[in-house]
Amino acid sequence: MVDTDRTVSTRRDVLAATGVGLLVSVAGCTGNGDAPADDGGNGTEDGSNRGTDDGNEETGDSNGEANLGKPVAFPEDVSCPVCNMMPAEYPKWNAQLAHTNGDRAFFDTSGCLAAYTAYTDRFGGPDADLEAAWVTGFETGDLLRASDAYFVRVTDPDHVDDVMMRNPTPFADRGDAEAFVEEFDAYGDGDIITFEDFDKDLAMFYRERFIQGDGGMDGDMDMDGGDMNTNDS
Repeated sequence: MVDTDRTVSTRRDVLAATGVGLLVSVAGCTGNGDAPADDGGNGTEDGSNRGTDDGNEETGDSNGEANLGKPVAFPEDVSCPVCNMMPAEYPKWNAQLAHTNGDRAFFDTSGCLAAYTAYTDRFGGPDADLEAAWVTGFETGDLLRASDAYFVRVTDPDHVDDVMMRNPTPFADRGDAEAFVEEFDAYGDGDIITFEDFDKDLAMFYRERFIQGDGGMDGDMDMDGGDMNTNDS
């Protein structure tokens, strides 16, 4: 039986530290300098300056260029291409990616990232390969390289206090993901996945209404649709 009385809330809140204005073009973000190499996982409330797994969070130069192998500050005026929410307003959950042509996309949650990576054309993405992606660690609040993270296929909105109710929940290492899985009878080792497992089935499970074109943010969001096999270990 699913233990819906237990909601995991072990994450640190991201503390307000500095305010950074940021103007973003389609191809990237502009700003001044790198964030501190180690800020202990703390940063601004809007998520514009957070610790990352690979050291720095860049904002690029005056020409809108940035190292595509590193994340950039979340711009305050750019919306998620999947759900149209503002990623900068959700520093506990947001994610981002960079394409090889320099285009970047920002998401309020890892579930929207999953939808975009599987249906890039559907959400206005370029005809260019993915260079790198980052997600916010569930327990740390830091940006993690998606290819290094482990995700739990959360199926019950009562299991996390998630802004989009259900998302593939990111962890920095497999041990942390396993500890989360052990909290609930609903999950098993087979529900621990990696970024390579972000396919169309996963995308449809989490964001079907947006992929199908009827998922506007109207204040009455129904995330109960979809099905996914769990406990397949």
